[in-house]
Amino acid sequence: MTQQNFQMQVPEALVGGVLADFVGVGHNAQYFTLDFAAVSRTEQHGPDTVDVFAQVVSRVKILPAQVFEIMKALEQQLSQWEAETGSRPGGPEAPGPQ
Repeated sequence: MTQQNFQMQVPEALVGGVLADFVGVGHNAQYFTLDFAAVSRTEQHGPDTVDVFAQVVSRVKILPAQVFEIMKALEQQLSQWEAETGSRPGGPEAPGPQ
């Protein structure tokens, strides 16, 4: 098997990135769609109902075979992050959005 070394370049307009605090995931027979969104507001409707409004900041379509690779990469990065920070996502010591 040939080793592939990817060298990715980030366009200047994307270097700063965008905040996404929500992701919606869907699929069809050809690909998975990831809609990354930023929550803009919430509206409380009684004690048990909250409407959350979010703006999609990026839509990414990936092939099914890529899903497994992305999951492995996320697990590796999450484990590394936990080791470096000593915290777990969602815990009281986890950093919030920057």
